[in-house]
Amino acid sequence: MTATFSSPLFPRELAVDIRLDDDPRYKGSIHEDSVARARGYKAALIPGAFIYGHISRVALHAWGAGWTVHGGMGAQFRKPVYNGDRLVIRAGALEGDARMRRAKISAVNEDGEEVAIGWIGMPDGVPSMPDVTAWCVIPRPDTPPAVEAGGLRRGMPLTTADQILTEADFQASLSAFGESDPFYREEGVVHSGCLMRLAMGDTHRSFQFPSPVVLTAVDAQHFAQVKPGQRLSIVGAVADAYLRKGKYYVESEEFLLADGQLVARFVRTQIYAYEAKTSGR
Repeated sequence: MTATFSSPLFPRELAVDIRLDDDPRYKGSIHEDSVARARGYKAALIPGAFIYGHISRVALHAWGAGWTVHGGMGAQFRKPVYNGDRLVIRAGALEGDARMRRAKISAVNEDGEEVAIGWIGMPDGVPSMPDVTAWCVIPRPDTPPAVEAGGLRRGMPLTTADQILTEADFQASLSAFGESDPFYREEGVVHSGCLMRLAMGDTHRSFQFPSPVVLTAVDAQHFAQVKPGQRLSIVGAVADAYLRKGKYYVESEEFLLADGQLVARFVRTQIYAYEAKTSGR
């Protein structure tokens, strides 16, 4: 029997205040206020993973728990978002077919700038599951291989930390995302933004990149909820790599497993290096 999900009312919007957490990894980076201001920015830049997490709130409010089981979303990051910004996230009318009912998303800052666009969606039934049996979990080496600009190739495998997500990790993630909706804590469901961030972290640590990685776009599909105490790992590979306007991009396809079962798929695009500038006479 095919499960069906009711359609919520669209359009809808949500205002969110963006606050960076106090992760020590930000020290000395563009995600620390003092460093960002010294480089001419008004405040610390917010990592794209957190903008993704805030956009996912609209989907949770629209479809409830069902979205964390079978929902999907996508986001493209167009302009910087700063610590302390307020964003208004607007979802348009539902479109698409039974495979995925989608609403277009726009995130706008207080200056009226569109900082991110994308979509949130829900299928009418249970989505078909990708076959991941051909993939194997590859433990992350102590020293990931270094890649130069242009050195990534399609098919290069991703490695994983293959670790248990503890209760402390779970609580810390809710704090990091500034999540006020009681659903995640009351139901003990790992935040959708946390799942994406964990998969992205495994991809980042699969290689040693020549420059800090910049997230530009991501598409996600959920297949099941994740609970604290489960062992999380990813399998996947570089799906594409290319040079465009002086920037080297990598597209990765990541399948997130919880206790060996597929729970989510992410397709992510990131800048990982820059073309060397040559001086002309």
